[in-house]
Amino acid sequence: SSVSFPPFARPRRPPAPSRLGSAPMRWRGLMRWLLTLVALITAASGDSASPWPEVLLGQRTPERVSAGKRAAKFIACGVCEERVLSLFPTGGDAESIEHFMDAEGFADPMGDAKGLCAMKPLAQLFRGRRLDIATRADGTAALAQAESPPFYEEINTSELAFHWKSYALQHACTETFRRDGDAIAQGVLETYRQGGEGTPQERLVRAVKSACAAAKTCKAALRLQARDNGQRAGEL
Repeated sequence: SSVSFPPFARPRRPPAPSRLGSAPMRWRGLMRWLLTLVALITAASGDSASPWPEVLLGQRTPERVSAGKRAAKFIACGVCEERVLSLFPTGGDAESIEHFMDAEGFADPMGDAKGLCAMKPLAQLFRGRRLDIATRADGTAALAQAESPPFYEEINTSELAFHWKSYALQHACTETFRRDGDAIAQGVLETYRQGGEGTPQERLVRAVKSACAAAKTCKAALRLQARDNGQRAGEL
């Protein structure tokens, strides 16, 4: 008698990975495309009067690096304040704020500029806060509230895909905390514990603003703002 064998079962192929990728990846890809399109339109218009380079992911050039460093000088205070406040628990009461200040999780990161100013958390923070770097025709810059989340590159190390506004954020942060991280942490602790009027959150914001204002990069930014405000007043 013949023996029958079960038919050969072909192994099922695993499903092909989606070419669309995840939602965050699709969003970043779309933003890259839009930024490039805007840059091409600007270049085609022949408008070269702006002291700032076009905003796009492009080759890392001395012009774009210089623009990032120049913008960083103007936004140092705001970058310091936002980064320090982001370390604290949201909506904390007096007890939770004091507990956080006593923990090593507050003072230690302030002395580690490289870790505190990593590009990915910075990009996420300023996107979430909808804070863009607004540039002006007179060569100045400032942090400004945007209607929608601005684009910041989370990995800004490529020589071919370099975003100078992201570089400005990281440069302002790194220089501030590299030079004065420990002093800023101490200033926040001392000013907050002096007490004062307002809720614990309001006192914390005042303490952070005061400590950041004492940083060398923020003092330089305030001098730039005072100079530019004086020039504008003289032109009126």
